[in-house]
Amino acid sequence: MAALTGRLQHWDGRQPDLRAWSDAELLDGLRQLGIATDQPLFTALVADKSQTDQEEDWLQESGVTDENLQVFVWLSVRELWQRWQLPYWPLDRLGRMLAYLIDAEFAAEYADQLHAPTANEVFAALESWLEQQPDARAAVDGLVEQLGMPPQAWPGKLLDAMAEWTEVGHLSLALRGGAFLTRVLGHGDAHIFLAAALVSARMLDRAVAAALEVPMDADLRHGFDELCGHLCLAAGDPVLADFWLARAQQNDGAHASERTFAAETVHNYLASWRAAGRDEAAPVPDTQKAAARQAAAQSAYYAWMAFAGEGAGPGGVAL
Repeated sequence: MAALTGRLQHWDGRQPDLRAWSDAELLDGLRQLGIATDQPLFTALVADKSQTDQEEDWLQESGVTDENLQVFVWLSVRELWQRWQLPYWPLDRLGRMLAYLIDAEFAAEYADQLHAPTANEVFAALESWLEQQPDARAAVDGLVEQLGMPPQAWPGKLLDAMAEWTEVGHLSLALRGGAFLTRVLGHGDAHIFLAAALVSARMLDRAVAAALEVPMDADLRHGFDELCGHLCLAAGDPVLADFWLARAQQNDGAHASERTFAAETVHNYLASWRAAGRDEAAPVPDTQKAAARQAAAQSAYYAWMAFAGEGAGPGGVAL
């Protein structure tokens, strides 16, 4: 191999800096390793390939045996795919990024250092891909199965990640995660999933505010309806609390003996409120708000368990 020139001669695979290279510098580096390409050629080349297959093809084409330069070749595939904003991601990369999204913190600086997309870029790619899928749940389940992850595991893992994001102040990212859950599962609401994440992070005031954003026509199931009702009463809104808890009772049919003391306190208060004429302006006593907050924490736990329990909610109903 001829002596390397230009930026490639200073390449260090342990501290990759491809993001700082111009297109010309990157393509020149590949050319020196025997790989000739440009944007139209690359777009056509990878149209029906996985990222892994293209990496292997270029490694064979270049014939490089130096591990440092091999890192350059396989990183170049990912960099060009991302830099030229191809209208699709390869499924193997999409699956890896979904796993990374729900298992790792996406700090912008960390993503920059590792040439990784940000969490919002991953969500954008997933959302774009879902536009082409006839069955969103089956598509995402298949995506995680190729990674060896049980398909019923990813909703709970995403909810865990959302809780972590709220703890470091990324509420907008957590809300986007809630919207993704809603879209793929076909039920729920972004704000109630956000509220569950906030309860887990012990941010009850923000969880209360999120619950008040849930529209009354939202299809809440598996304890998230009960969570919404308790949070609404904690906010001092007995009308919404009564609506959601009645919905929860209709969906799950829980008996009084199955409720926690805090939940039964909430139900008893609302029964008295209804008997007194449903006065919407009547202030909710602080003791009742406190009971509702405690009941919300308990119902969030049970709702969370529905995500972790074999992909099923109460009664074995599939999520």
